[in-house]
Amino acid sequence: MKKIAVKLTLTFTALIIISSILSFVTAVFLTPELRHEIRRSQEAIASTIIELSEKTTLSSGEISEIVSGFMYDVRVIDAKTLSTISTNEFLPIENVGMHVFSEGKWGNTRTFLVFENTVYQIRLQPHNTILKITASRNWYSFISFVFISALLMMMMAKRIVKPVLRVTEATREISSGNFDVQVDYESDDEIGQLANHFNIMARELKHIDTLRKDFISNVSHEFKTPIASIQGFSKLLQQDNLTEEERRDYLNIIDKESSRLSHLSTNMIRLSKLESQEIVHRNESFSLDEQLRKCILLLEPEWEKKQIRWDIDLDRAMVAGDEELLQQVWINLLNNAIKFSVSEEVIAVTLVHTSEGVSVVITDNGIGIREDIQAHIFEKFYQGDTSHASEGSGLGLTLVKRILDLHQGIIQVNSSPGKGTTIRVVLPIGLT
Repeated sequence: MKKIAVKLTLTFTALIIISSILSFVTAVFLTPELRHEIRRSQEAIASTIIELSEKTTLSSGEISEIVSGFMYDVRVIDAKTLSTISTNEFLPIENVGMHVFSEGKWGNTRTFLVFENTVYQIRLQPHNTILKITASRNWYSFISFVFISALLMMMMAKRIVKPVLRVTEATREISSGNFDVQVDYESDDEIGQLANHFNIMARELKHIDTLRKDFISNVSHEFKTPIASIQGFSKLLQQDNLTEEERRDYLNIIDKESSRLSHLSTNMIRLSKLESQEIVHRNESFSLDEQLRKCILLLEPEWEKKQIRWDIDLDRAMVAGDEELLQQVWINLLNNAIKFSVSEEVIAVTLVHTSEGVSVVITDNGIGIREDIQAHIFEKFYQGDTSHASEGSGLGLTLVKRILDLHQGIIQVNSSPGKGTTIRVVLPIGLT
């Protein structure tokens, strides 16, 4: 397959040749200047013949030989030749003077001079025609124009194609798994837009590849750890020399890891279902403030352990949506606030009406979240604690974000290490 630069060059060169030929033909058939120039030249030759006849003793044959040249043929018309001329031309030629005739619309021009009983015929040489004269005057310019244009087109085509070749090479790199490649080309034209969108695509693919690797790594770790614990402590329970206290401890660990594994599987199934869901299937009106109070009560065993105190200020608010899914949102957010708060701290929960809808703000005074971690907290299996020492699977906030997206809601996080975290959720009053 021909390279695009060659195709562009051949295409433009063909267009140049065609346009030049059309311009040439137009110049020949639509421009009368050349015919007028030939006529004036023939009239000048006739004047020269008259002048030579009057001032010299040269014969008519010698005069015609002298004024003839490469361009024009001058000869004396004898009786025999004169008889071959058509009747329309013969009658005026008998009169003294200069007579001009054209051979058809596009034919050559002939001039007849009747002087001292001699008839001179002045016309182009047989090898000359209007087409040949025009070609002889323009062929060099035509060839030069085509050659120079083709050369310039080749240079421009290479320049135009160069960024396309960069994109092609970068595409080849991406197909081999290298997502770090970027095309360095800045322009507002179509190729510049192509390069810009390619760079965006490469960055997105790199991000997706990173997420994929992290997903595989985290899923493997999250499943492997509880399974390994269950397997290990099951083997220990097979020993006969265990005390009753050790046996209970091992059984508690197995029960805890089994619950963790079950919770992880449940969340993965739930998230998979929500990701394939585009709308809220259960759209019912319910009291949001009552739901928040219920969720706080459900988590009482957790916050009682840390002697957490609550600062609750809830306006009455009715919203429409999936009550069960939204309850999962508040359970996850409140549970995180409890988990990352120190003992005897205060967690504030407020519910107010805004121009956007209803706003729920949950504020704790816990350990906070670093800025670099905040950018990833809604990604699957992402945990700020890379050692995975803390409880959780990294799916809670991912589920929260997806549920809120389905309800056309938004979530905002504002946190500083050591100063606590504030999470703001805004929900519309109802779904359309």
